[in-house]
This record gives sequence, structure tokens and C-alpha cells, in this order.
Amino acid sequence: MQPASTTGPELTAAFRECFGAMLAMGRTLTEQQWEHPSLCPGWSCKDALVHVTSAEIAFAEWTPSPDPPMDAIVAASRELRRRSGAAVVDAFAAITERRLDQFASMSEVEFDRVGWSPAGSGPYRRYMEIRVFDHWAHEHDIRVPLGLPPRVDGLGALQSLNEAHIAFGYLVGKRAALPDGTSVTVHVTGPLSRDLHAVVEGRARVVNELADPTCEVTTDLLTFELLCCGRIDPDGPLTDGRVTLGGDLPLAERVARNLAFTI
Repeated sequence: MQPASTTGPELTAAFRECFGAMLAMGRTLTEQQWEHPSLCPGWSCKDALVHVTSAEIAFAEWTPSPDPPMDAIVAASRELRRRSGAAVVDAFAAITERRLDQFASMSEVEFDRVGWSPAGSGPYRRYMEIRVFDHWAHEHDIRVPLGLPPRVDGLGALQSLNEAHIAFGYLVGKRAALPDGTSVTVHVTGPLSRDLHAVVEGRARVVNELADPTCEVTTDLLTFELLCCGRIDPDGPLTDGRVTLGGDLPLAERVARNLAFTI
């Protein structure tokens, strides 16, 4: 598992931002909008909110252990799906207030307690880093199809970019399967602009600098994250210019078409 580096106060701040943004957006939506398809395949916008709400309900009662809180998440989801969008927003407001109180009262030792996570056994703080990404992603599962402006300059966006950076070696070596001896730079543009570099030397690995990559991909943060989450078909941004390629174009396109690591 990737080492976790986010402190308790930093995680609390990131969750406060994500919770607040989802709540502010949710208070403005109509029931018709809640029933609109989200970007997550097969889910309505309300389903996306139900997912993050039920997860927080389960986490509020879960102590890090080898057993994930999936049964509690499923039970909470089953109940929340019976409610209106507005009622789910109310449930989200209540549970996230409780969760912020929990985070604020936790010590760094408690954040280091080891348990299950989607990335393998590791400290609770690492699981919560992933949870920030999950909240930001599901918020945009709602924002994008409803034509609402994205949030690409806050702590949620930053953690989402960090998660993609952690996965970048896997994406280059396994998903895109670039050949040995090649390298790639992905230029992510916008307020949180960042260059992601990887070289393939037997296996792919992320590096801090790369002077002359074999291929390059350039895109904005929202498009990059939507590709990483498997939410959009790469054909769209490759056609309309949101993704541009450089260097060895076939290899660059292979990278652009194989950025999905979660869905």
C-alpha cells in the first residue's frame, strides 16, 4: 500500500470542503435532477449521493479492522434509496456533521490504526485519503451531467490528482502496457497543474523528472480525472481537443485510452 502522508487536520479540512460542496449543490437540486442519470454507469444522481451517504453512515460505526463495513453500507443504501433526493440530502448533512466531529477528535495514533481498505491493509488515514477522492468523484458524477461547474482547485481535486499519481505506474505499465525502454509524461493543466512522469525499465515506475519522454499527453484536470474514473469514453476528448498528444503518437494515444483505474 502507498504510504499515507495526510495529517488528521488536513484530512478533516478536505472532508469539510467535500461535504460542504456536496451539501451546497444538493440543496439546489430538484427531484427531477436527482433522478437524472449520473456519470456513474447505471446510477442516477440520487444513487451517487446515496452511495457516499451510506458509506459515511457505516464508517461512523466502524473501527478499523480486517473486515470492511460493506454489510452496513448495503443496509444503509437500501434504506436511503426509498427516500426522496431532498431527504437523502438531509441524511447526508446529518451524518457528515457527525463525521467531521469524529475526525476532529481523533489523534494521529488513531488515524494510524491499521485495517481494511480498497488498496489493501493499511492505516485508517490512507483509507480516508481514498474516501476524499471518492467524494470528489461522485460529486462530479452529479455536476457534469447536470451542467454544473466543476471544482478543480480545492483539496478534493488535489487528493484526486494525488490518487491518480499513485496509480500512474500501474496505468503506464499494465493498462497501457508501454514497451520496455519507453517513457511518458502526462501534463495536467489548470489551477492544480502537474506533470506526471513514468519510465518503463523492465517495469513501469513513476519518476520526478523526465527530460525527453517518448510520448506526451496533455489534458485538463477534470478530463484527466474523468478518464481515470472510467466515466467518459476517450474518443470524446481525443476528438474535441480536450486531450492532445505529442511525441510517439500511437503510444501517447495508448496511454490516453488506458487511464481508467476505478469505476
